[in-house]
Amino acid sequence: MLKSAAFVAALLLMGSQAVAAVQGLYGSECLSVEGLSAYKDLAFDGENLKQVQTVFGDQLCQTPAYDFIFEGPYLIDETLGVLDYSFNSIKLQPLTSEVADNFNHYQLCGIDHWVVSRAENVAGLDCGGQVIPGLETSVYDRIKENKDDIQMGRATDELDGSSPEQRPTALDDVIYHAK
Repeated sequence: MLKSAAFVAALLLMGSQAVAAVQGLYGSECLSVEGLSAYKDLAFDGENLKQVQTVFGDQLCQTPAYDFIFEGPYLIDETLGVLDYSFNSIKLQPLTSEVADNFNHYQLCGIDHWVVSRAENVAGLDCGGQVIPGLETSVYDRIKENKDDIQMGRATDELDGSSPEQRPTALDDVIYHAK
């Protein structure tokens, strides 16, 4: 019993030394997203992770439409290659007057007062048939740090990151480069 307690303590000590070593801003290349395109930025700042996905109205990341902004605390254990985070803020922000008008016309997320460059809280709302996660939703992911970039886990239907047991096992093809 004492031997296993010492082993667990050693693992915790090793893990705590590896926590949050990834810091700074990382960004993807232009990604194809269902006929549109997007950039995704990850900002690791202290104990806070801010993810901003800028969606474009074209396939070449040239016409910005809106930002999805997720923020919350995170923990990284690079020894195990795991990243756990939760959301204490989930916002949607139109980037042009045309997009804001379109959001208002369809009352996207049940909101009818969209304004350019003003982010609205959308946590837990149904936004055009897509239910946005609620606040404090935990995500159990995988992370790999390379020389100047990082990769995250590849979520599947079975390994969607909704619990430690459903943490992705493979890495996604998207590489986030240090900015």
